Formats: sequence, C-alpha cells, structure tokens
Amino acid sequence: MIQIYDLAGKNDLRFSPYCWRIKYLLNILKIDYETIPTTFSQRLKNPFLSESRLPTIIDNEQVISDSFEIAQYIENNYADKSHKLIQNNFDAIRFINHWSDHYLNLSIVERVVFDIIECLDDEDKEYFIESRTKRFGMHPKQFQELNMSSKKNEFDKCCNFLNNLLLNREFILDDGVSYADLIILGSLTWGDKVSKNTKISEKFVNLIEWKKNLSQTCT
Repeated sequence: MIQIYDLAGKNDLRFSPYCWRIKYLLNILKIDYETIPTTFSQRLKNPFLSESRLPTIIDNEQVISDSFEIAQYIENNYADKSHKLIQNNFDAIRFINHWSDHYLNLSIVERVVFDIIECLDDEDKEYFIESRTKRFGMHPKQFQELNMSSKKNEFDKCCNFLNNLLLNREFILDDGVSYADLIILGSLTWGDKVSKNTKISEKFVNLIEWKKNLSQTCT
C-alpha cells in the first residue's frame, strides 16, 4: 500500500496543497493508501525526511518527494488506459502545475501565512515564523496585513482566470477530470483549511460550482 507523509498541524489538520493533490488523485483512481501525519518539527527531526518535500511517498521501496513526480509515478504504475489524468494532456497540465505553484499559491499565501500559525502545534510555530520571516523579509503578520490591504494581491485575478476557463466547460481542460483539476482544487482546499481569507467571490459562479462538484467527487 502507498504510504504518504502528509503535512499535519494542530488537531491533525491536513493543509498542504501538494499533499491534497496526491490524495485527490488517489481517491479519483480508487487506490488505497495510508497517510502518515507529519508536522514541520517531525519532518526536520526525521533523517529520512529532513531534506525532503511533503508529500513524500513510499511504495514498493520507491521513495518520491515531488508532488508532480509522485502523480506521474502513480499514473504510470496504477492507472489503466481509461484513467490517464496526466499523460493525455501532459503539456497543458505541466503549465497548470507551474501556474498554480507560482501564481495561485502565491496569491493564497499572501492572504493566509499569518493565519497558518494558529493552525500549528506549539512546537512548530517558532520554526514557521522564523522561516517565513526569512523568506518574506518581514514577520508573517506584517506580510499578510500588507498584502490584504494591497491591490497587488492577485487571488481574485486567479479566480477570474479559472472562472473564465470554466465558462463553457465542466473541467479545467474540457475533456473530463484531469490532474489539472486536482492541482487547482488542492490549492483552494489549502486556503479553506487555514483561513477565511480565500473565500471565492460570489461573482465567480462557474468556479464555485466546479469546486463544489469536484470536491464531492474527490472525497
């Protein structure tokens, strides 16, 4: 059975967008798996994981840590020809993966990074504050407040882009659910889990309906 080291917070909250991508993929493909809840501190203290990203999976002695590589491994080893959620649209999905990592996720982290602190176990908070302060050049509270009050935050623009994609189609790539859908849903799930600041505006009707329907399918 596939084992997934899954980022966890206080009260076993699972919030990593990258972990959710893989769990959604496995759920869609109806593949059994086991999650291993792993806090930031546990990852750093575990020699097996300290330099690895989460999720990290172990399967048949294979150890893989990049979510896109994990998704390709799962498809290559478990998905039948009728359930190729990456291979059939590889270039488009790789684009969506890049766009989500560098645009959608940035727009979300600007709105939630301080709120994440309250979602963590006490032993993780100091590490998270120090590492994010170093990354952003300011305390997470200041970073979030600055971006929430700025017109530069592009979460609504990202939602508008997705809403327009879904104007006349049911899924992101218009040929049935693909890994592109799961990438986007993973990011939006992350926002929902840690904050109230990524609620999708009611004007993005297509995106809201897509999210509702896909969430029901993937869980």
